[in-house]
Amino acid sequence: MKPVSQRDAAKKLGVSERTLYRLRSDGTLPAGKCWRRKIPQNCNSHVLYDIPACIAVLSGVARAKYMEQDQLAATRRKEIALS
Repeated sequence: MKPVSQRDAAKKLGVSERTLYRLRSDGTLPAGKCWRRKIPQNCNSHVLYDIPACIAVLSGVARAKYMEQDQLAATRRKEIALS
């Protein structure tokens, strides 16, 4: 798939452009896999996103978060039952 601009990526992923920036900054969306700069040598260059790669990474993060919450819920029930 053709890389898309930040604005188009935000629309397709259903998040804000600021959220995309934050996901890039905290390493959730890895450089080279999910995004790249239009002019790689220029750190102020526009960013292009690979939507299928972003969806794959974000769905994995969501799945992991769901699994973590599910395990925490079971732990809480066990702690309440012991009281």
